[in-house]
Amino acid sequence: MAEIRKFFGLSYLLTWVLLAPWFYLFKVVFQGSAPRSLWLWAPLAFIGGWGPTVAALTLTARAEGRDAVRRLLRSLVNWRVPLRWYLFALFLPRAATAVSILLVDRNPTSWQRFAFGDVVRQLPVAYALALPFGPLGEELGWRGYALPRLLGRIGPIGAALVIGVMWTFWHGPMMLFMPGASIPAFMGLTPLSIAVYLGQITAWSAIITLIYVRTGGNILLAVLAHLAFNTAESVVFAGLPTFTPDRVRQIYLTNVAVLGVVGLGCLFWLGRSTRGAGARF
Repeated sequence: MAEIRKFFGLSYLLTWVLLAPWFYLFKVVFQGSAPRSLWLWAPLAFIGGWGPTVAALTLTARAEGRDAVRRLLRSLVNWRVPLRWYLFALFLPRAATAVSILLVDRNPTSWQRFAFGDVVRQLPVAYALALPFGPLGEELGWRGYALPRLLGRIGPIGAALVIGVMWTFWHGPMMLFMPGASIPAFMGLTPLSIAVYLGQITAWSAIITLIYVRTGGNILLAVLAHLAFNTAESVVFAGLPTFTPDRVRQIYLTNVAVLGVVGLGCLFWLGRSTRGAGARF
């Protein structure tokens, strides 16, 4: 497990040392109006935001060499998987958001006025903005490096839970200094909001672990699933009337519950797959 500990340690170190101070200065000291000199630090802050991916590439290069790094990078373009897993990865987060809205806002006129054209226009913008700052910066680490190593040691359920916890608290600088970058700004930073966020991220971890296991370790789908999760709310909300802040909070909490149910289902599926396959991955 030494290599796993090194990965988590380096991921946290890069993010907390390079990104956290930039967030603190930008948001707390300069209150969102940073001087030009602070932007000179932005490239280092960007590397910090890519902590898990940079850690994975660094440790892979040191332990296995350049060929292993190239294989890891090529995993991002391995698109040959059944279509159903693309649909699952891309549409599950939006379906969960839509179900959450239906459970909270039972006014049928909201959906009667659904503006599909606004959703289509929002989709490429949301994807372009989200792709560099979460999916690409993290998935080569969480799923490309950590997950396959954990699977052989503690199985898929244990791996999903461990990554869920480590993934959650890796967001520590975002929780402290950049409201909305992890825990939604309307929740505030409290023990309850951290617990809810932990449940949300762990559910995501279980779902992406299932995708990874059932597609033979496909990292491209992990990236797409992460991207879909990060953009589901903004994409679905783009076609609906504006909700009140209280209603948005209710929808978010309901969505976490819905994802929790799906995540538990994925863990159950993974458990059955483990027993059926003799725990081989």
